[in-house]
Amino acid sequence: MEELRPLLLSIAYRMLGTFGDAEDVVQEAYLRLHREPDVVSPKAFLTTVTTRLAIDQLRSARRQREQYFGPWLPEPAVDEYVDLADRAALSDSLSTAFLVVLERLSPDQRAVFLLGDVFGYSYDELAGILCKTPASCRQLAVRARRRIADNRPRFDASPHERDELVRRFTAAAQEGELDSLVELLAPDVTFTGDGGGKGGFPRPVHGAGNVARLLIGAFGKFRELTTEPVHVGGQPALRIHDHSDRTVAIWSFVVVEGRITAIHGIVNPDKLTHVQPSGHHAQPSAHHVQPSRHADDER
Repeated sequence: MEELRPLLLSIAYRMLGTFGDAEDVVQEAYLRLHREPDVVSPKAFLTTVTTRLAIDQLRSARRQREQYFGPWLPEPAVDEYVDLADRAALSDSLSTAFLVVLERLSPDQRAVFLLGDVFGYSYDELAGILCKTPASCRQLAVRARRRIADNRPRFDASPHERDELVRRFTAAAQEGELDSLVELLAPDVTFTGDGGGKGGFPRPVHGAGNVARLLIGAFGKFRELTTEPVHVGGQPALRIHDHSDRTVAIWSFVVVEGRITAIHGIVNPDKLTHVQPSGHHAQPSAHHVQPSRHADDER
């Protein structure tokens, strides 16, 4: 049954946005399976239990996140910390920007959207997992897609163009070139930082000028640190680490029409344990995702 763990971790992480909670949910699902010797389909059982536990956990976590200091961001799924066998399967459903959009959905909407549109489950399968009718699942999916369509980040640049833009961004920020940096940012760019009360960024910063000044100040503090290009869910990012290779920040970027439109910076050390050199094993597999079978529902 262990071959199912990557799939289950992928579902749980996308539901919860945290690796530790995802692993706990999946482990509990396996424990329940071992207590049910007569299960006919272990995959269906494990997927159902994982999803239901994740929904319950998400409801509880949302109440806790209301007390969180500053913006709450999901733990970054850094591609370079996924096993090579899984890297080809990475998709933008693991990007920080996309997971932030998923936070706008109810737990049931999130489950239906992820299982249906990302993992390819049918409405009949969703109905069994969520104890709802197929029609109810269809309605949840339509509402979820509409909300996502209004907020989903666009990734219209090629990987090379995105990486090159972030390289120029890094050079301008490190050199303190305000005008050059502003040129790389969209006028309405937003920087959202998650320090969890252990770092700066108590609220988002808006506008190219404001964000550029913030970034130059931040990079001034990074002079003793090393900046390394990485990717989060296939999108460009920076891993910032100290002389001992300890990760102190992950910044991920959204690039649209040749400019950076959003930056998500995670400096809360509790959210960076899985991107430390000794913590590669904590990264859930991206797992292969299926195209949506429900594309006609909104027509």
